Amino acid sequence: MSAVAPQPVSRLTGTTGVSGATTQTDLVVSDRLTKIVIKRVKLKRTAGAGANFTPRIFKVSGAANGSINQEFVGTATAVADLFDVVAEVYVFTDSTGKLYLQPSPDAGADNVFQYEVYFDIVR
Repeated sequence: MSAVAPQPVSRLTGTTGVSGATTQTDLVVSDRLTKIVIKRVKLKRTAGAGANFTPRIFKVSGAANGSINQEFVGTATAVADLFDVVAEVYVFTDSTGKLYLQPSPDAGADNVFQYEVYFDIVR
């Protein structure tokens, strides 16, 4: 008998606007400070000049790479590939219920990404 993994409660999907190296996209989880566990992060570049990208998620808008506010960082991924990582990352959103996705392409300010972020709200 095989075990079936529990399914994430929620999934955020969308397309970023035109992204440069530090452009962030709001991920609206709730309307207030919320503790969640990020279960899976998927990104695919659909347009732009970048050759690679390194996805990051922050708990504060405008936070710097490698700062205490960085909650998730992926590995450098070629734009031809799908970034798809299963995770178990416990985080708090900001006070308005948001996290901030930064695809971080290595070149150009014309990159566009599709994304899916799966998460559970921790009660």
